[in-house]
Order: sequence, then C-alpha cells, then structure tokens
Amino acid sequence: MLRTCLNLNKNVDISKYHKLQAFLKRNSTGYQPKKSKILDDSQINKFLNEANDQCYLGIKVILIMVYSGAMRRDELSQMVIDDIQFKEDSIHVQIPKTKNNVSRLFVITKQTWISIIQKYVALRPFNVSSKRFFFTFRNGRCITSPIGINKIGQMPRVIAQFLQLLNPSLYTGHCFRRSSATHLADCGGDLLTIKRHGGWKSSAVAEGYVETSLLNKVAVSNLMSSNSTVTGPHTSATATVTSTSS
Repeated sequence: MLRTCLNLNKNVDISKYHKLQAFLKRNSTGYQPKKSKILDDSQINKFLNEANDQCYLGIKVILIMVYSGAMRRDELSQMVIDDIQFKEDSIHVQIPKTKNNVSRLFVITKQTWISIIQKYVALRPFNVSSKRFFFTFRNGRCITSPIGINKIGQMPRVIAQFLQLLNPSLYTGHCFRRSSATHLADCGGDLLTIKRHGGWKSSAVAEGYVETSLLNKVAVSNLMSSNSTVTGPHTSATATVTSTSS
C-alpha cells in the first residue's frame, strides 16, 4: 500500500530501495492484521429463521446473496434487477461488475432462501426509474432510496446484535464475504474452487481461508492418524528377536 501510494502521488518507486524494504520487513515481524469476525452456518440459519421479516427482510436478502456468492459491498450496491433470473427451482445471479473485472455467476437452490428473495422482490417499489435491485427496507416495505455500501457494511453488526453475540462491533463489512469463503473451505472446497467462488486472482488470499479452516485441520489429523503406524523401542526389539530366531 505504501509503495503504491508513493508511486501514484509522488512518482517514486520504493521497490528499488532494498534497505528500506528490509527495514519495513523487520518492523512488521509478528504483526497480525485485524480481521472481521465471521458468522457460522448455525448463526446464519438462526437469523434467517427467527428474525422478523417486518424489520429484517432486506438484511436477510443481502445475507443470502453474499453468503451464496461471496459478493463485495460495491457489487451488491451496483446490482440491478436484470442481473437476477428466476428459474423453476433456482435463482441465477450474475455479477457483471467486479473489482478485478472478471464477471461471476452463482446459483441459489435452497427453497426457503428463494422464498425470502421472492418476498422481497414483490415489495420492490414500482414508481422508480432506477434498475437497482436493493432499496432501503423500512417498516415492512421498500422505499425509493437505494442502499449504499456504508449501509451494507453495517448489516453484519446488526445481525450480531440480534443474535446477542459478543463484541458486535467486530463484525465489519467484510464479515459476509469471509463467512462465505470460510464455510466453503470447511465443506471441503479446494483452492481453485474458493478462488472462483470469491473471484480472487491471488492464491495467497484463498489459501488463508483453507489454512484457517478448523474442519480441514480435523480432516488432516484424521487422515494422518488412520494411515500412521506407531513404532517404538519395544517394536524394534521384538522385530530383532524374531529375525535372530529365524
């Protein structure tokens, strides 16, 4: 970030300053970046099932969209009604405008989630010229004001407060996207699947979700335990005696 800012604003390329790079690397040793807390599968289902549609229907739809497609806040705010196609047993969502200019497509097949989205679409205001899909939901109806990225970024905290989770302020705007990628890693998604799901070009970002997956670590432990042969000094001694006797 520092290199990019200096290059853009001051036209100075610090990538050639090797002593400076070594200094920054030494000072960043042990630094752990703060990341948003995530919502697990049970917490998401609890909110979708127990929250009142009269107050939380708009948040429910955004939660379903982000969780199913690992969407960013700006991708949600720019989504238009033409990006969504309703099929007989599924909903196809196209994301044409992404951060890395690579369009994505995801599908929602869970019937209860489809019903929630259809209920929200039925309340969409008709007297608006904008094709934006998400409008502010208030008191059981949608008003003509589109939802912005800042409002979307506050929704994870609202969900955490409803679920009475500890430290709701730690559930930031990146919570939805991290929750989606983490759940996919817990379900056994490989590196390529996670990259395609979130639209990441960098493998380092996707690897982070795989490495922190608890279920993935349990699967690795079970694999090693089932295929390992415990050997010790008594086993070796027994093998030597058997060999000598024969």
